Amino acid sequence: MPAFRLHILNERFTTEEILLWNGIHANSYTAETLTYCKLWLEGKQEFELKTSGSTGTPKIIHIQRSQIEASATATLHFFNLQPGDAVCCPLSIHVIGGQMMLYRSMIGGLDLYVIPPSKQLDDLDTTIDYAFMPIAALQLFEVLTHQPEKIAVLNKLKHLLIGGSTITDALFKQIQHSLSCAVWQSYGMTETVSHIALRSIHPVTAESYTLLEHIEAGIDERSCLKIKAAVSNNEWIQTNDCVELLDDRHFIFQGRMDFTVNSGGVKIQVEPIEKIIDVLFSELDIHAAFFVGGVADNALGDRLILAVDRIAIDSAQHDYLFKKLSEVLPRYHVPKDIHTIVFEYTPSGKIDRKKSLQKIKG
Repeated sequence: MPAFRLHILNERFTTEEILLWNGIHANSYTAETLTYCKLWLEGKQEFELKTSGSTGTPKIIHIQRSQIEASATATLHFFNLQPGDAVCCPLSIHVIGGQMMLYRSMIGGLDLYVIPPSKQLDDLDTTIDYAFMPIAALQLFEVLTHQPEKIAVLNKLKHLLIGGSTITDALFKQIQHSLSCAVWQSYGMTETVSHIALRSIHPVTAESYTLLEHIEAGIDERSCLKIKAAVSNNEWIQTNDCVELLDDRHFIFQGRMDFTVNSGGVKIQVEPIEKIIDVLFSELDIHAAFFVGGVADNALGDRLILAVDRIAIDSAQHDYLFKKLSEVLPRYHVPKDIHTIVFEYTPSGKIDRKKSLQKIKG
């Protein structure tokens, strides 16, 4: 295994020091990071991971070491990461995206800088030339909007990988305007041991995702993606993600079956509506998280609504939104109401739609 170095909160650890670590440290985040690393270096074969819970109740799944090795190797190869490359992890190590940065770095002999997760990358060392960094969409938006001094650090990257949620129209425009590094969007889940496909965002913007090497893909009768590879222990994993499978290497993500709303017998896929609303929010200079969902209705079964996080929509914005949506959407695809609530989020930073909608139902 190539030499691995871990940096966290101004401390530096070598492989040998991690293996000799006695399990005691004053900082809990450092201790947790060292624990994950030590277990890997000692040869642990099976790992317990918790799913995100963005579409249901989080659950514990068991992942084999060989699955982690397959995922890490595919990423190292795709991004051409070499032993000694400096990489940064601003994601929580308690979710798959953060944990995989630990495992990739140990397998690839990378120089890993772990910083406790924060919206604005508070502990980012701006003196380091990083080659690679995964980042949540919310973190990137906050940095590009409020932390201009950190943009230069991002632009030294070879690759910036966005995961966890949708890239909004406003964020997409900021990326095109402010960044010169290669920017990618990931597709994956805990069950696939992080991402299994990538979409180029900048400087080239692609509509489709490209599967990583040795990933076999297909669709079921609902046109939902299924995959099989070493990362899934060579077993088929069936998703609830509707896709257009272009060929054996590329697909276009269309939306989640979990989010489909049945209103008056009409099945409504919400993601296309959300894309339109995202553009309208940008035109109105509304910067808030939102989603389209269904709440119980005695007549319709589900009533299609627009939920907005914290920021109230005034009457003029309200009228503009409904006018524009009525012009471009079928009648039953236009949300009936707008609700401002405080959203619930999963540990990985995704909107917990189910819990958030319960606030409206209540």
